[in-house]
Amino acid sequence: MIEIARAELSSTVSPERFVARWRDLATHPEWAAGMEYLRLDEPFAVGARGVLKVRGGHEAPFVVAEYVDGRLYADTTILDGAELTVHHSAVPSESGSALVLRAWLTGARAAEYADQMRDDVQRSLDADLAALARMLESENEATARGLE
Repeated sequence: MIEIARAELSSTVSPERFVARWRDLATHPEWAAGMEYLRLDEPFAVGARGVLKVRGGHEAPFVVAEYVDGRLYADTTILDGAELTVHHSAVPSESGSALVLRAWLTGARAAEYADQMRDDVQRSLDADLAALARMLESENEATARGLE
């Protein structure tokens, strides 16, 4: 396993809200600027398969690799000779959530892909996590203003 990226962030939003958005694959392009789409070919569950497409890239198969309701979501993209796993975790903190996204490669061509992808994946994880946090925090603020 070669870890190629890691992003961490604290948020006032609950872990459950983050995991719900990570699980809602159709909405990823709303906060993940580099994603054109993610589609499952079967109902959501660990092991469910689908396809994804990054902007400017080619469609690739992926599988839901891990899911714990309210705590984590991970998917694995199948590449030619390697697999890229992106692991999203959210745990409760005093302020709301402590969030960690990690990306790693496995397989015969993992080192080759790591050299090619490391910087882009790091930028994407940082930007996507920050964008999702801003979106969910803004939704929380709007809800709070509506309740006043």
